[in-house]
Amino acid sequence: MTNKIINSILYFFKKSEIKNQRKIITFFVCVCIAIVFWFLNALNKSYTVDIEFPVKYINLPANRVLSNSPVDKYTLTVSSYGFTILRHKLSLAFSPLVFDVNEFTRGQLQETNRSRYVISTKQFINRFSSQISNELKINAIHPDTVVFSFEKMKKRMVKVIPKVYIDFVAQHDLRRSIILTPDSVMVNGPESVMDTLSYVYTVSQKYTKVKEPIHRNIALKECKPLTYNTSRVMMIIPVEEFTEKNLMVPVYVNDLPEGVHVNLFPEKVRVCFQVSLSRFKEIKADEFRVCVEYEDIQQQKETLSLKLEVQPKDIKTVSIYPSRIEYLIEKQER
Repeated sequence: MTNKIINSILYFFKKSEIKNQRKIITFFVCVCIAIVFWFLNALNKSYTVDIEFPVKYINLPANRVLSNSPVDKYTLTVSSYGFTILRHKLSLAFSPLVFDVNEFTRGQLQETNRSRYVISTKQFINRFSSQISNELKINAIHPDTVVFSFEKMKKRMVKVIPKVYIDFVAQHDLRRSIILTPDSVMVNGPESVMDTLSYVYTVSQKYTKVKEPIHRNIALKECKPLTYNTSRVMMIIPVEEFTEKNLMVPVYVNDLPEGVHVNLFPEKVRVCFQVSLSRFKEIKADEFRVCVEYEDIQQQKETLSLKLEVQPKDIKTVSIYPSRIEYLIEKQER
């Protein structure tokens, strides 16, 4: 008997709880419907809001370059219905306004020599309206002015420098300097930049385990706002195997007075260097000039340091043995 009473009480509460849950759900559904109707009603009203648009400038004067950065975003104060504003905010968030400088100014910037221009943006409301939508009425544009500062363009030939890292196989090296064709390019840019420009560089190149010549068509490194008459150059890296060669070369005394004879010990020194295999037999001792200074003799130095004044092109790692020599002065009789 007791169990029946307890079960009856539990059933009553469960039934009441289900009824309460249904009432709560019904209440929230009604609230949501009310919000939707309120939102739809609000969107049917007219509003004035600010919408921000990115700006793209085109058709700048061909003979000059911008030296400043005009504002890249305009804030438009527009009026329209809520539905229209919402739709355009979503659809035009990343659509830029196109500011055709030459057309908007009727070619005035192209024809004049002035370097700075301040232009009112209010006069372009109709042009921007046609780019956006006739459903939006533009009331104002912020900023109300746009400033263009121009600089004269200048062009001249500039030498190209290869930016290259080379890791050679043992006993291999450059036979001569890297060859670029063309070795100079015509560069066009702002006068202030061109006056300080010394070189144009290639894009970085890296080569490892190199043992043979390399031929590549490589790009020039971009350097805005500069432009080049060509964007690529042909590069030749002349690589060859090198070997060591030794020659005995006579030593000369610079600025030796008349009537003075200096005996050098030794009279010849060994010049050791690296040379490419193709030039090994070509290099002769008379292509070198090793000297000492008579000034060192006047200062009565015990030994004289050697100086290599002349050497052939395209040889590497040159050294002289010994690096210092002794001497004996003899005055000639008149």
